[in-house]
Amino acid sequence: MPNGEKKGITVRIDADLHTEVSRYLRDHGITMAEFVTLALDDELHPKYQIKEQHDMANTRTIAVQIPESMFQRIKEYLQRNNMTQKEFLIGLISDELKRDQARCQGEEATQRGDYESGTQDSAQKENTVLNDYRSISGEGTNAGEGPDLCPGM
Repeated sequence: MPNGEKKGITVRIDADLHTEVSRYLRDHGITMAEFVTLALDDELHPKYQIKEQHDMANTRTIAVQIPESMFQRIKEYLQRNNMTQKEFLIGLISDELKRDQARCQGEEATQRGDYESGTQDSAQKENTVLNDYRSISGEGTNAGEGPDLCPGM
């Protein structure tokens, strides 16, 4: 409500659910009003639109076992951030793969830089050795290519 006006909501719920909600409020340090506001806002205005893929031909399953304490922490995180386990795990995996790809590309650039920035003497010696090898073997080589640090990229 833009003008800050507040209205009340009164509901009766099962005693067990009330106990669970009370414990949650105590553990998270929030009031009932804050909790109900968050729950209603999340229900009426979801932060994430879940788009399930119905094309199962290109999907694979990953399953892992984790300690109960970690599982509970993940559940709490997912609830606070209004995410599914699938969204959470795919996000973590995607972020790590992007970070690894960037690292690999950086290492390849460094290797190329080290290879190309050698001293004049070592470059001359290398060219002499390569030319000698070519003349003896009759084969060509791809001089200037460094090692492939990240295969498949």
